[in-house]
Amino acid sequence: MSRTVDIIDAARMTASTSRETTSRVSQYFGDAGPFSYGGVRKLTPILLGGTLPYTVAVSGLEKIKFDLARKCNLEVAQLIAKCETFCGSTFYPLKKIVYAVDRDFSLSLRPETVAVVNGIPNLIFLQPRKNPTPWAYNSSFMRRVLEEVYADYFDEFKIWLIDTEAVIGNVRQLALVDLQSVPSMSEREFTRRIASLRQAWRLHLMGPKQKRQKPDRPDHRQTGFGFLEE
Repeated sequence: MSRTVDIIDAARMTASTSRETTSRVSQYFGDAGPFSYGGVRKLTPILLGGTLPYTVAVSGLEKIKFDLARKCNLEVAQLIAKCETFCGSTFYPLKKIVYAVDRDFSLSLRPETVAVVNGIPNLIFLQPRKNPTPWAYNSSFMRRVLEEVYADYFDEFKIWLIDTEAVIGNVRQLALVDLQSVPSMSEREFTRRIASLRQAWRLHLMGPKQKRQKPDRPDHRQTGFGFLEE
């Protein structure tokens, strides 16, 4: 069984205590939630660039049949559209890159889009999940992995995270985070984090397997954000 997990989920899953890590194993090595944010993720460059009227851009999201999925995708889309930092930029996609953690487990790295600003590629990632996590602990891990990987591809680049978590109560807020402005994770802590991910994966493999039930209607389950079978 070979799996990859998105770098955003990997950062959220890894925790400072064994108890918290164990709880996140079941969350992120499961079916990745009741619905997918794939629709709004594909719209990221369109919403950031403002190349289409907002109502036209999100017309596909409005047709999502699962009420919760439609609501959450539209909430994230509204916040992305408010970000004007990259308006007028040229956008292009990047292919997925994997960062090996174990023999059959890797982290998946693929920004939603790349915006070229003054000749410099700006790699833009999206965190669409609503539940807040210890931010400072996650950001330094993301910076370490992303810089290590993309330094082999670009002489100069910037890394941004569009964060749409519900940081106050149940209301989402927009935060555009320059990941290269956060403290870099130390070698010792990074080694511990990777070991924690590796152990979480092995615990998952040893655990009981849930039977998948065929839905009685389209449900927009997560297929491109969490865990993918290779």
